[in-house]
Amino acid sequence: MSDDSASIGIGAMIVFIALILVAAVASTIIIKSVEDLQQKGEDTTTDTRSSLSNKMIVTSVYLQGDSDCEAQLFQHTGFGGWSATYPVGTYGGGNFLDPDGDGNPDAVTNDATSIIIDAGCEVILYDGADFSGWSAMLGGGNHDLADINANARPVNCGGNCNDQISALKVLGYKMQIHMTPAAGSGSINVGDIHWIISCESEPFAGYDTDSIVSSAPYGASLLDGTNTAGVNGNFVDTEFIDQGMNLKADIALRNCYPEDGLNMKLTIAIDGGSTSYYTLAFRNLDVGTNVLFNP
Repeated sequence: MSDDSASIGIGAMIVFIALILVAAVASTIIIKSVEDLQQKGEDTTTDTRSSLSNKMIVTSVYLQGDSDCEAQLFQHTGFGGWSATYPVGTYGGGNFLDPDGDGNPDAVTNDATSIIIDAGCEVILYDGADFSGWSAMLGGGNHDLADINANARPVNCGGNCNDQISALKVLGYKMQIHMTPAAGSGSINVGDIHWIISCESEPFAGYDTDSIVSSAPYGASLLDGTNTAGVNGNFVDTEFIDQGMNLKADIALRNCYPEDGLNMKLTIAIDGGSTSYYTLAFRNLDVGTNVLFNP
C-alpha cells in the first residue's frame, strides 16, 4: 500500500510540475504576442501620424526663363543638307524660316526630314505654319524620319511625314519652388519629396516630374544655397529637413511650357507622407514672377 501511495504521489507531482512548465511557456508566448501586437500598433500609429502630418507647404513658385537647350532641324534624312538652329521658343511662319532673325533664311517650309534635340528639351513639330494639321512630339536625341513618323499624330502623319514640317515649338523652361515643412511634420528625408507639374496644351496633355534632389541639372538646397550641414551645395538623398527650414528646388520642364493665360497643376508628394496640390497661374512670363495662385 505504501509503495502504491508513493507512486501515486510521485506521478501527481510530475503532472503538477509539467502543468507549471506548460503554463510558464504559454505565459511567455502570450506576453511575447502582446508585446509584438503593441509594437505593431505603435508602428502603425507612427506610420499613420507620418502619413497625415509629414507635408510640404509651397510658399512661392518663381519663373526663371527658358532652359539653355536647342534643336537643330535638317533638310535630309541622316542630318544632311541645310540646317536651322532653334532655341527654346515657338516658331511658325517667318521665324521658322529665319530663327536667328538675321534676315537670311536658314530653313525651308515643307523640306525638312530629321532633327537633333538637346537633352532636357522636348520639340513639337507641326504640319501647318499656323500649328495646324498633324503634329509630332520628340524628346532629346537624334531623330530621323522613322522617329518622326512613329511619334506623329496621326501616326505617319496620315501617310508620310517626309518634307512636311512648317512650324515647331522647342520646350524647355526653368522654375524655382520655395517650400517648407508643414506644422506638425516630423523630420522629412529630402529624397522622399517629389514634384509633379501637369499641363494641357493642344494637341498634347502631359506632365513633368522628379524628386527635388535629382531635379537634373539643378537640384535643391536651403534658401541660402547651403545643405543641412551648412555647406554650400545641394541636398543629397540622406539628408533630413525639419520644421522651420525653408528650401528651394530648381526644376526644369520638358513637356510643359508656360503660356500667357495658361494654368498648370503642381503636386508635391512625400513618400510615406501627405500630398499637397496647387495651381500655377501664368498671367505674364516675366522672369521672377511668382505664379503660385492664391485665391
